[in-house]
Amino acid sequence: MNYGFFDYKSFIDYHGEDYWGTAHTAFMVLAVLAIVIVPVLLRKTKEKNIDLFLKILSIAIPVLEVIKIVWESYWDLRVAGNFNWDGLLPLYTCSLFIFTLPLAAWTKGKIKRAAVAWLSTIGVFAGLTNFFLPPILNTYPFWTMASFMSLNFHFWMVFTGVFLVVTGYYKTKWSDIPTAWLPLAAFSVIVIPVNYILQARGFYPDYMLYMHGNGAPILPQLSSFFIDNGLQFIYTLIMLFGYMLIAALFIALYRGVYALVRLVSKKKNKKKEVTE
Repeated sequence: MNYGFFDYKSFIDYHGEDYWGTAHTAFMVLAVLAIVIVPVLLRKTKEKNIDLFLKILSIAIPVLEVIKIVWESYWDLRVAGNFNWDGLLPLYTCSLFIFTLPLAAWTKGKIKRAAVAWLSTIGVFAGLTNFFLPPILNTYPFWTMASFMSLNFHFWMVFTGVFLVVTGYYKTKWSDIPTAWLPLAAFSVIVIPVNYILQARGFYPDYMLYMHGNGAPILPQLSSFFIDNGLQFIYTLIMLFGYMLIAALFIALYRGVYALVRLVSKKKNKKKEVTE
């Protein structure tokens, strides 16, 4: 390994070799196992303890994100001489994890439910995509601080959403489809203008995949079609409302699993009654 853990990307001779390499694959396997097994083991966790978990995370995650942005910005300014406006702002879909956590931890009522619903649906999806298709490994090797912070950020994203569902802290309703989408829609009120302002100034932003869909399957081709026809904003709107479909799919998945668990439980109870 010809680089240090804290090295900046410009000082490392790296070209994406660790993307789905041994270390990344091992991390993925262990992370997925933890996300599946640990919430099941902790499924009887009391609500007050889950509240505490959310409160701790709502402080730790933003602090770590600030550290990452400051560290990267320092080196961007020192090496390249400019801030990475179209890549480093906390305006990604995953960045919403930073802002919904405090709402889930410290508020009540409809605001809390919207935050918890987002964390358990769209948040899980966004975290998973960055597990399997982590952009950070295109730039930094696995054994670097930047990669560790990014991969662990997305691990906690997925774990938190699954944990809230498995423990029953978040109980799904079909009416939660727009509720889960609402935090994202509110965030988009900021993200969409920033994307277009940066693009007008010669940058190449793609926050929340609203401009080009980079790194995702199919989306770059879809984006190119609309851009070529002078309709990029239509693509942006498709993406915006497409996230509601993701919320619907996750709620349907959770409700399907709930129904299956209840069915299996009823059959077990009937067998016990027969044997008794």
